[in-house]
Amino acid sequence: MESASIEFLEAEAWRQRVEALPAQLKHRLGTRVRRFGRALALATPGADVATVNRTIGIGLDQPLDDALLAEVNAFFRDAGVPRWLIDCGPDATIVGGAETLTRQGGVLKTPTVKLVGELRDITAAHRDGISVREVGRESAETFTSIVGEAFGLPESVKPDIASAIGKTGWRYYMAFDAERPIAGAAMFVQDGGAWFGVAGTAADARNRGAQSALLARRLSDAKRLGCSWVTAETSPDSLEHTNPSYRNMLRAGLRVAYLRDKYLFENKSA
Repeated sequence: MESASIEFLEAEAWRQRVEALPAQLKHRLGTRVRRFGRALALATPGADVATVNRTIGIGLDQPLDDALLAEVNAFFRDAGVPRWLIDCGPDATIVGGAETLTRQGGVLKTPTVKLVGELRDITAAHRDGISVREVGRESAETFTSIVGEAFGLPESVKPDIASAIGKTGWRYYMAFDAERPIAGAAMFVQDGGAWFGVAGTAADARNRGAQSALLARRLSDAKRLGCSWVTAETSPDSLEHTNPSYRNMLRAGLRVAYLRDKYLFENKSA
């Protein structure tokens, strides 16, 4: 699977999530979305949170050079964002290489691991003891509370977590221990691909298999919906910083597709 397909599917998922937010909230946060070709830039000056102040897919459908980078950075500065990330996958064309980003103030941070799975090669395994149910708008508050707490998000941006419930192409799920909801995750489907994201587990319910069960259910549903591939992202796993999410995805049958570099920029005048 080409990295452009993986990146642009994630970009579309984020665009829809942000644009589904209530107009009053978007106004309060100063939310802006802009396309640079097919790449997406998300700016949320009212929340100093990396996931909603970033680019996705830059350098894939047009080269990233000094002029384009300056335009992207100006978008964030004009929006009043104090800090933002520019993500660059290994297939991105960067004129002048990494120096182009560092010259304009970018600082290389820990990369993101992008994973992919071909559904013809994956058999979703049932997890005993945990039940998974697809949920609708009536469960949005509970879903947001569990997943938002898991991410450690400020209250101002938590509504983004469940903003797309009920939208075309979106499915939201919760895992239950008996009748207690303990975890949640979402899936966005488009053009034969499925993006897995928005996954979190209550702190006192971790290591019980909830996310493995949610992965299995989404893999099964993605196949049933006619998808041929799935993708997800997480942070690296290492001896110093173990990442259960990474290991769950590998056990479920996904594989590492590539590492995506990310560069942190700051608005010195903010």
